Amino acid sequence: MTKPDIFLGGTIVYLRKPNLQTDVIEGEWHYWFNDYEITQYLVHGVFPVSREQELEIVKKNMERSDTLLLTVVDIESNRPVGLVSLCNIDFINRRAEIVIVMSKQKKLGAALEAMALLTQHAFDRLNLDKLYAGHHEKLWKFVNTLELIGYKIEGYREKFGRRNCEPYGVVLTGVEVDYFNRLRSLRGGNILGNDIFLLMRNRSEENKVIALSQYLKSLYSKD
Repeated sequence: MTKPDIFLGGTIVYLRKPNLQTDVIEGEWHYWFNDYEITQYLVHGVFPVSREQELEIVKKNMERSDTLLLTVVDIESNRPVGLVSLCNIDFINRRAEIVIVMSKQKKLGAALEAMALLTQHAFDRLNLDKLYAGHHEKLWKFVNTLELIGYKIEGYREKFGRRNCEPYGVVLTGVEVDYFNRLRSLRGGNILGNDIFLLMRNRSEENKVIALSQYLKSLYSKD
């Protein structure tokens, strides 16, 4: 069996450079951005994307100096289950946006581990100080999951987009290298600890987006 081309290795998934032939030309990559369920809380899924169009998009992103695009691969099946990327990498201000898209092949802990692997790489090897992201307000459970590896809610953009005939807000999150490293040190050098599933049981079940939205409204409400 061919040894997997691992760039960042985990216990559930590993990250590698996209393989244009197997991931895009022969794979399901473009289906992810056409699927109504997958794109429900993303900005994608507005216009259909062909395999050829997706190939060009991936090529261009792989050539960009301010982008690091990686395929998320299930260790057990060795099949791609998503992608994760650092975008708008700013080496002067030492920050970047992090994004993730996962397929329908749900696997517990896969998205969290992929985010943890790339976050750690951004701090350890790219020497960044800050990562940031935006999430549809209905993804508040994933926002709570990311808190486990140091991401904090930093803001809320009310009615920032529109889907299914309704406006939606966007939750802004971010993580700083110092806080990430403190968490990692407390967990013996592994940001996910010794058991990722045990860590995930500590995820908050509170929808903080509702409280945040109400608080912001109260700041500008009339007496």
